[in-house]
Amino acid sequence: MKDHTVDARGLRCPQPLMLAKKALEEMAEGEHLRVLIDNEISRDNVIRFLRDHGLAPVLSFADGVHVLDLDKLAGTATLGDATAYCSIEKPPAGPVIVINQHGMGSGSEELGKILLQACINTLKDVSPLPAAVICYNAGIFVAVEGAPTVPALAALVELGVTVLVCGTCVDYFDKKGRIPVGTISNMYEILRYLSTSERVVTL
Repeated sequence: MKDHTVDARGLRCPQPLMLAKKALEEMAEGEHLRVLIDNEISRDNVIRFLRDHGLAPVLSFADGVHVLDLDKLAGTATLGDATAYCSIEKPPAGPVIVINQHGMGSGSEELGKILLQACINTLKDVSPLPAAVICYNAGIFVAVEGAPTVPALAALVELGVTVLVCGTCVDYFDKKGRIPVGTISNMYEILRYLSTSERVVTL
């Protein structure tokens, strides 16, 4: 029998749920599925979804990764809407900082880059710290390897600030594999922060 693996590390609900559901629907009865998850909320949501559909996942944990192992049973019920199981954790307090261009303000492009670098360098001294820094469109260039802003973003990550870099934008600008800081993210996660934050600041 074939073994299947869903690697949902770095993903937030509903993506782990949707990936596990898709894998199960494509599997034959008796085949084995392993799901890798690195956050507790997604783990709990996936477990509830599986158990409610008559499946019995076995949970283990190692090196920061939750591992769910299960076999697709004969007569498994038709899988319902996975998103209904998605309880979402509200991001931490603090503003969400949006960077959507490779500079700050209008006028001189060179000055805009200098101002943006100074702003990112200063964010670590802001109180409260940002809940997240979100980079999309040309804003991803602040997170590209070699950019002078990368060390400051890395320092923010060390302080617990979430740095999200738009994956679609990374692909568009052909920078895949060249983002050394933050998390390559998706529109669902970006909108989760933008819609639940009490304050969004666009630089």
